[in-house]
Amino acid sequence: MHFIDILVFVIYFALMLGVGIYFFRKNKNIEDYYIGGRSLGSWHIGLSVVATDVGGGFSIGLGGLGFTIGLAGSWMLFTGLIGAWLSAVVLIPIVSKLSVKYKFFTFPQIFEHFYNGKVALIAGIISAIGYIGFTSSQLLAGAKLASATFVDIDLMLYSYAFMVSGLFIPILVALYGKKPNSIAAILSMVIGGTTTVVLIISNLKLPLDLDANIFGITASTLVYFSVTFLIKKTAR
Repeated sequence: MHFIDILVFVIYFALMLGVGIYFFRKNKNIEDYYIGGRSLGSWHIGLSVVATDVGGGFSIGLGGLGFTIGLAGSWMLFTGLIGAWLSAVVLIPIVSKLSVKYKFFTFPQIFEHFYNGKVALIAGIISAIGYIGFTSSQLLAGAKLASATFVDIDLMLYSYAFMVSGLFIPILVALYGKKPNSIAAILSMVIGGTTTVVLIISNLKLPLDLDANIFGITASTLVYFSVTFLIKKTAR
């Protein structure tokens, strides 16, 4: 990669991080975090849906479909556009008004409002199955794009190892812990991920031939609970 390519990536991610931090600081309650404080109009929601659809999976998938079956692959684009247009014009305005009136947070709640809890559960399961495939295709397309951009496969290996070792403990604590500590989570992410990457790069022979991620996760665990203990002790 040329320097200008790397610079574009850095600027893009810095801008995305800046937007996230800016709006995170504006959040006052759970409605602000999940649904934009219920201040989004139907146009904003429609454009958000389109932006979600037109991601890596859609862009790369269309190119692959066109390469495989030719012009006939355009059916995916046009049906998607028709569906997005119908949603923006017909469905989203109705759903938006209902969500404001009845304080809905999720799509299955609408089914529960009109039908019952069982229908809402089935709608949630169907949505989850659909989005598992959709999200997986987006991640796969992003990985393909990254592998084509960053030719050095070691860089991807290090990134993956850093992510797994760094995020494992903070995610578990966030899901099952009573009061997760943000400072401890950040330190455990950095130290756990760094430990794994350093062990991989140094090519050391590890005890019992264990994977470097095991040591990274162990370091992340020790750091998280040590920092949490020290913060609680200091606060007393």
